[in-house]
Amino acid sequence: MKVLVVYKGLAERIKQRLPEDIEVIYPETGSDEELIRLAKDVEVIVSTRLSAIVAENVPKLKLLQKTGAGVDDMPFEALRSETYMANTSGSNPLPLAEGAVALVTTLAKRIVPRHNAFHVGRSSKRGVLWHEKTAGILGMGSIGVEVAKMLKGLGMKVIATRRTKDEKLKEELGLEWLGDKDDLDRLMRESDFLIVTIPLTPDTRGLIGEHEIRQMKPGSYIVNVARAAIIQEKTLYDALRDGHLAGAGIDVWWQPHFWDPLWNVEDKPASEYPYWELDNVICTPHNIGSTDYQSDASLQIMVENIIRTRDGREPINQVDKQLRY
Repeated sequence: MKVLVVYKGLAERIKQRLPEDIEVIYPETGSDEELIRLAKDVEVIVSTRLSAIVAENVPKLKLLQKTGAGVDDMPFEALRSETYMANTSGSNPLPLAEGAVALVTTLAKRIVPRHNAFHVGRSSKRGVLWHEKTAGILGMGSIGVEVAKMLKGLGMKVIATRRTKDEKLKEELGLEWLGDKDDLDRLMRESDFLIVTIPLTPDTRGLIGEHEIRQMKPGSYIVNVARAAIIQEKTLYDALRDGHLAGAGIDVWWQPHFWDPLWNVEDKPASEYPYWELDNVICTPHNIGSTDYQSDASLQIMVENIIRTRDGREPINQVDKQLRY
């Protein structure tokens, strides 16, 4: 069996863990033309993203394995019904959860503006006390759960919503309340800090718009470590610029791969609106979860699914191609 891994370094790590009868190949440039040429007889593709034109030209493809959790940039429409898609969701939620909490605390204490103003004297703007403030978590998957534990440990009250209610999870985490998708307005109204961790799907795209933002308390904060398109781009910018929101921590962008010339050939900026010019916004280039500690858990999922495909078994961590997560 042949496997195409769309990154050399990852290909070498995967190859070390696979039996010798599985051949691992990788591209030099990663262009669509090169991938189509290499993939004509592969049964598994391991990639962070993939264009539809490539997926349509892999006649033997049995598994499209995502290297991470989010699959909004995967070509669902181009996949045959018998082709599985899998991700590594839940394999290592701690780095991204820590990143989200770091953004919450940095915003609360106005660390970036204070640093930037240091050379001209003391900043007159005060931070906020996060103790007893309410943190609202939109999405209670593995990352949201870890965020809740950490913020509880900081003395914050934690509320959350998920697709369906779960009274057992609410009790286990000691949440003030845990609602479902119909409780979004309440979550927005009661949150001093809103942390977005839900996946981007057709149902969640543009979920937070002007109505939702205006539900939030004046002086509240938003942290987004999920996907930018969950929040309407101009609405968030206007709320930050006019001061309705006190600040935001943004790790995800409306031009998702703005740093990658292969996927951003027009060299578009991360957003149509200059968030990075606002002194109440912390901008990070989709790497707030990157640390010097990298778990083997996600790598092991990829390896196991390659072996399962060779053996004719279903993969673990399957993505529902209808729900798209």
